[in-house]
Amino acid sequence: KDKQFGKVNLFTPHSNPDAEVSSQIKAYKQYTLKRAYEGETFFWGLLPQPGDHLLFIFKTPLFIKKYTFRSGNAEHPSDRLYNTTVEVLPQQLPVTYDTYNTTADGFVIVGKFDSLGLAEGSVPRVLGIIRQMRL
Repeated sequence: KDKQFGKVNLFTPHSNPDAEVSSQIKAYKQYTLKRAYEGETFFWGLLPQPGDHLLFIFKTPLFIKKYTFRSGNAEHPSDRLYNTTVEVLPQQLPVTYDTYNTTADGFVIVGKFDSLGLAEGSVPRVLGIIRQMRL
């Protein structure tokens, strides 16, 4: 019998642009944010608190067409990000900047996690080149 038969993948390998990653949330064992961002495994954070962030600083600022973030998995379905927004920091502030919801430190809110722990969407092209992304 195949030992993997019937098992559910806990994450999907993927690729992302080069970035420095950081968070106030402590990682459990080898399940770090860096390894998750690099597509090696998932991030398992311990005791996230209100106001904690996951920050991605792109080594080369870029246009972002779309994004997908998943939280929770088949073994830990309740380990989801709740009340969490997806935010970007543009290289320059667009002329129509005041039409977007922004944070006090200049990030533009482009999405949020749903009740199933999924955040996916697109970044408006008018925001231009993005330097940082934050959850």
